[in-house]
Amino acid sequence: YQATPGQFSVAINSPHFKYPPNRSDMRAISRTGFSRNGAAAFAVCLAAGMYSPTADADTPMTAGVVMEKMKPKELYSYVYGIVEGMAYARFRKDTVAAGAKTESGMTCIYDWFFSGNGRSYADITAAFRKYPEHGPPVIVAALIKKKCGE
Repeated sequence: YQATPGQFSVAINSPHFKYPPNRSDMRAISRTGFSRNGAAAFAVCLAAGMYSPTADADTPMTAGVVMEKMKPKELYSYVYGIVEGMAYARFRKDTVAAGAKTESGMTCIYDWFFSGNGRSYADITAAFRKYPEHGPPVIVAALIKKKCGE
């Protein structure tokens, strides 16, 4: 994907973008493109609770807070970010351990999350309700480990 000059500022400043960015933050995004690694890094930050448009700065990002404060679309995006970050981390871990590109763990995570007509997402949100005091990435990691191993 190649962005044209000014494309990000037009898209992000549109009335449909709910949380306008700090202009200084936008300098970190290249105007010539946005890499898959950059997207994965953003997903990991999102999953780790480093960015939360709905919680106060003093509020810990527990599963209970996420379930209470986030709208359904925000929650799905947040969970997807956690899964994407963990899938990429698994790919990197497996590849380093094997000494060659290894996608089986990552594929297992993607298959688990995207198959079954939303069953995995329902399991995740049920676990969030059951363990509201835990961090969402910890809960998702436990479910992934149960299904795909380490």
